[in-house]
Amino acid sequence: LDPYRRKVSAFTLVELLVVIGIIALLVSILLPSLGAARRSARSVKCLSSLRQLGNAFAMYSQEHRGYWPVAVHGNTVKFPVALRNGLADEIRWPDLIAPYITSKKDMAYDEVYKVRQNSVLWGCPEYSAATEQSDAAFASKVRPGYGMNYYLTDTGPNKYAYINTALSDDPTQAGRYYKQTEWTKPTERALIADTLTHVLSNPSTIASTNTWYPVLPGEAATPYFLVDGNRHGPAGNSRRKQYEAPYMNMLFCDLHASVVSVRDTYNAIHSPGQNTAGN
Repeated sequence: LDPYRRKVSAFTLVELLVVIGIIALLVSILLPSLGAARRSARSVKCLSSLRQLGNAFAMYSQEHRGYWPVAVHGNTVKFPVALRNGLADEIRWPDLIAPYITSKKDMAYDEVYKVRQNSVLWGCPEYSAATEQSDAAFASKVRPGYGMNYYLTDTGPNKYAYINTALSDDPTQAGRYYKQTEWTKPTERALIADTLTHVLSNPSTIASTNTWYPVLPGEAATPYFLVDGNRHGPAGNSRRKQYEAPYMNMLFCDLHASVVSVRDTYNAIHSPGQNTAGN
């Protein structure tokens, strides 16, 4: 026998299974933490993008005698020639601030998708609905993943930064451009938030039993409140949790950004500084 030959030990099947079980257990423990860390990092990036959008609003204001963009300037109303060179298509807030955060100086409302890869105008990494990934889809061309609030004051009567009589909540007010100083309660009023559409809708009532995006099993196909209530939250969050816990981002009218809940968002649109949302 070779005196230098050593006995080689090997794992038994039971030992291998134990090791595999331990690894599987560690992975199951770590994955949720890693997922939460990833969501948190993306939420921070989204907040940074919102602050930069706020800077674009400020720069627009400086070049337009203190006026802010409107959420929508519909093509049923004559455009100011200085804003759009007489083009007949609709103007939306992303088009108006695009010169301050993109290389496009005259962007049409259906060209938002062209800045998807290189502008904070499309700045939320969690905005990944299926239609937004296709350049051929109309929704992808016009929606950057953020929506603008167009209510300057508390309800009754409203003032609208939304120029299109047919779509206004109050047909007696066609809307106009307003100065930044005319937006009341700026520290508590929403300006831009995570949403599916280009504007922040304002339902007359809200509660945790209503529907918003993402739609959960058994809910109506069309959300009642078109905010993205769980954009930065874990999959499977209950409707109640989305309603109460902060899982979406918002830029306020004083240009600070914060993480908010669906309830917070409703109040920041409908009744800033108050809690008029339901349970």
